[in-house]
Amino acid sequence: LNRCIIPEVHDMNQNTLMGVAGGWGNIGWSILTCTYIVMKTDRDWSDEKERLIEHETCLSTEGNSTRRPSSKAQVTFYTVEDAIESMGFGIFQVIVATFCGLLWMADAMELMILAVLSPALECEWGTSKEQEALVTTVVFIGFLVGGLMWGSICDVFGRKFGLFFSDFTILVCGVLSAIPVSGSMEVGYPWLLVARFGVGFGAGGVPQAVTYYTEFLPKKMRGVCIISQAVFWCIGSIFGALLAMAVIPSLSWHWYLGLAAIPAALVLFLFPLVPESARYYLVKGKIEKAEKTIRRIAWYNRKVPPVGQLITVEEKELRLKERERDELKAEEQEEQVSVHEELKEKAPLIHVDEAEEVYADFEMGFCAKVKKQLLLFTTLFTNGMWKTSGILLVLWFEAAWLYYGCVLLTTTIIQYEPHCGIDTTNNTNSCTPLDTTEYLQISGTAAAELPGIILTLVAVELIGRKWTFAMLYFGCAVGYGLLFICVPNIALTAFLFLIRAFSTGAFQTAYLYTPEVFPTNVRAVAMSVFVAAARVGAIVTPYVAQVLLHTSDWATIGLYAGSALIMVLFSLLLPIETKGRSLMDGQ
Repeated sequence: LNRCIIPEVHDMNQNTLMGVAGGWGNIGWSILTCTYIVMKTDRDWSDEKERLIEHETCLSTEGNSTRRPSSKAQVTFYTVEDAIESMGFGIFQVIVATFCGLLWMADAMELMILAVLSPALECEWGTSKEQEALVTTVVFIGFLVGGLMWGSICDVFGRKFGLFFSDFTILVCGVLSAIPVSGSMEVGYPWLLVARFGVGFGAGGVPQAVTYYTEFLPKKMRGVCIISQAVFWCIGSIFGALLAMAVIPSLSWHWYLGLAAIPAALVLFLFPLVPESARYYLVKGKIEKAEKTIRRIAWYNRKVPPVGQLITVEEKELRLKERERDELKAEEQEEQVSVHEELKEKAPLIHVDEAEEVYADFEMGFCAKVKKQLLLFTTLFTNGMWKTSGILLVLWFEAAWLYYGCVLLTTTIIQYEPHCGIDTTNNTNSCTPLDTTEYLQISGTAAAELPGIILTLVAVELIGRKWTFAMLYFGCAVGYGLLFICVPNIALTAFLFLIRAFSTGAFQTAYLYTPEVFPTNVRAVAMSVFVAAARVGAIVTPYVAQVLLHTSDWATIGLYAGSALIMVLFSLLLPIETKGRSLMDGQ
């Protein structure tokens, strides 16, 4: 009898503490935990699985019903959302947080290269500001192309599949970009552009880690956990700047590019620890695999998995409504709308000819899969989602425009202080390498992301996602406006610190809001579309922060401050507030 008692599945105080610990990057502990779990899994998984199956059998027997009884009135069902909520936040989510966090560290290390590489190229090859801007731009062009492709790959072949090859591409191209194929700019510069494009292409898939992590999180923990992932990005940015300070002056920028690929290599060893998303399996009709993932989560978290038939959130709602109609229907009602037919009626955002198409992706040919992804893409901008999608395109564009603008402005402003009237036009093609103080200042502004993350964590839960967007963009406008003032270097660093904090928060709020507002079967596509919009902003911003700044610092700063102010209005126009909202599967 004791083996058939269901333990308490929620302990909110414990879950909250574990969420903070997992989110705030106790990285060493997390990696040790991951290693322990993998070793123990090989030994105990089969026995534990048998115990859980026996437990389910006890529960079913106690209720005098089978796991899936044929009688409609006796059928019990649950959703992935119900399973995640019942099992709470535990060791499994810590493992996934570490896995996704290291992906973000790898991404941050590669992007920090953009802030420190230009002076080194200027000294070795005598590159112009336009050529330095092109090195930055080509990375974000790769982001744009890769971002659009990786979303479809993750929706068709799985989140884990897409993340693996995204990380592998970053590693390979990062190493290739470090190879000194020639000492001359005529050969080395084109090689560098091609390799950095490859890095950008691979990094375009990293934001899918947000989609992946979100689908394993309890509703009340999503805000804290998703935004806390930015701590890994912050650590990667700081470590990237310090690595540059240690390696570039003593060795060369080639060594720096190679060593910056180390986090991407570490991530490859964590892939065996994590399963495919249960939500992904469910919408693909792979019910048994989805249930296996849920049992695996239960085993990691030492919880009992739910018993019953696994269905989507929308199907659950329809079944409950149908049950109510059966109980209250009038005698004159002649026919009842089936769940299958109503599911097509109640899902206006997913335009497919047959409901079964959602569950037949792996039976379709490649061309059919591409056509369906294009159909899902157009779905984002039709019917009830066009307003949300249109505003999010602008907000994502602006988040990257402001964030990477701050990253690139930091190097130039710290070196030349153009806002104080110093003429930088004569320094356009001169070699001015960064010194130790400037590297430390860059690291300091990168550390601003930590208070920005804390502020965003508090704001999204207190005032909601929309007002957090508005507050952070207003803070960016104020920070950029302060750059008009000629101040000592320490105050200048403080202003850049402020901008970096608010722009980081705006980016993280976008990463939190987007997977919450879209359903599972278009979530990865939606992420890829909006991340691509962000990459367009990142492609444009180098020609403002690195080129226009040397022509007119007032115009440069004014563009950033004015556009941030406009985004306050766009944020408040978002039609949906996702705070406390359940993730949808197909509606």
